[in-house]
Amino acid sequence: MAGNIPKLERILRRAATTLPEDMLKIMEVESLNFIKKNFRDQGFNDSGLDKWKPRKTTDRKGRDITRYRTNRKGNAGDFTKFGRKNLKRAILVGHNTGGNKLKNSFRARRSKLKVVIYTYKKYAERHNEGKDGMPVRRFFWKSKYLNDKIAEKAKKLLDKTFK
Repeated sequence: MAGNIPKLERILRRAATTLPEDMLKIMEVESLNFIKKNFRDQGFNDSGLDKWKPRKTTDRKGRDITRYRTNRKGNAGDFTKFGRKNLKRAILVGHNTGGNKLKNSFRARRSKLKVVIYTYKKYAERHNEGKDGMPVRRFFWKSKYLNDKIAEKAKKLLDKTFK
């Protein structure tokens, strides 16, 4: 019995120094993976997948802006230049930029007690919160899915540490 106390003390001392940093690393990695998953799924994962509203394809009069209406420029019914670019493109992906600039702009900063997820793209807030007439397309918000993933990884870490 007396031989187990120093071993337990050693385990607890090691856990006290490594666990906080490891937990923050788990939160950082899982949060960034969560954002990328939302972009891949084109929706927000909370208790289930909440798909993003599709890109607007009509003008103010309700006419389809992805297809030609007359034979003046192209054949009526064929896709316009915008329509061709819009055809198989994901919702929050630009057509002239090579794509995933918003998705790949997210970074994480760790301090002793917290993890901060940020982006330098000014328009990210407009999309995430639906400001200035944009529809809400959440990619990072409170999420049961994210909390469950972090809790699952934390449990594995604790089990491994105290084994």
